[in-house]
Amino acid sequence: MSSISLIRADDYEVNNLTHSITTLLEPLGGIEAFVKPGDRVLLKPNLLTGSRPGKECVTRPEIVRSVAKLVLEAGGKPFCGDSPAFGSAKGVAKRSGYLPLMEEVPLPIVEFHGQRYETIGETFNHLRLSKEAMNADVVVRLESRSS
Repeated sequence: MSSISLIRADDYEVNNLTHSITTLLEPLGGIEAFVKPGDRVLLKPNLLTGSRPGKECVTRPEIVRSVAKLVLEAGGKPFCGDSPAFGSAKGVAKRSGYLPLMEEVPLPIVEFHGQRYETIGETFNHLRLSKEAMNADVVVRLESRSS
């Protein structure tokens, strides 16, 4: 059986947002239920294309920062990655206001590179998956939506 926790965040102020995310994770056992000391944790935001924060074609940097801090507090090693539709992950992150958070946390950004994985099936015989994601101990998908 799957568990879901949902909460509405009223703003993107960092302390309020971190409190909201902590509250969101409490019914699931907190961040420690997912992240163990030493885990390499991929934070996978949507970095579709470079735009200013607030446009919501990218995940808000405040969300990534808050989750990265929680991962660090749990003893994990966060890193960020995606494969944007246009440009590089680092370029999109820079244009979307991620650089201050990357320096503060610190949070390295990786570019996804596909690796071929053989499968057994009649409709296809392989998948191209990010080796960076496949090598992570934990993958956290991060999105932000406006109401």
